[in-house]
Amino acid sequence: MPLPTFSLRPALLAVLLLTSSVPSIGIDAALASEAETDRQIENLLGDPADYKELFYAFQSAVAEGKAEIAVSLVSYPITISIGGEDATFETEEQLLASYNDVFTDKIVTIIRNQDYGQAFVNSEGLMFGDGEVWISGVCEDNACSSSLPRVITIQSVD
Repeated sequence: MPLPTFSLRPALLAVLLLTSSVPSIGIDAALASEAETDRQIENLLGDPADYKELFYAFQSAVAEGKAEIAVSLVSYPITISIGGEDATFETEEQLLASYNDVFTDKIVTIIRNQDYGQAFVNSEGLMFGDGEVWISGVCEDNACSSSLPRVITIQSVD
């Protein structure tokens, strides 16, 4: 004897509702977190769209091993501790020459794994990990009438 179709519908509907709502809760939470990070950036630093764009561009470049792009997003000069000794890089070319010494496996993992919605933000900038990388506004002129976000700090991790 066939099962009545009406008895399966409530169970199927419940399964569909449960399975379809789980991803949307995760997506909603991630969007809420990103919105909160955007709000903090707007209140403390400036245009969140500029910071978000730099965050994802830098993260992608480092994760994909696109060294030329990663170093182009840094503010120069920058001083980085490598093996316990400070090295100052005046240009992209100089940092590119030491890229593998600076962007160790550990720091690449930290950058790759940082979630934008969970990033720490204060008046100094937006932070990756526990401060291994900072993004902040860099003045475009002497009067500092405008600034663009750039990577301003890289703390090499052995």
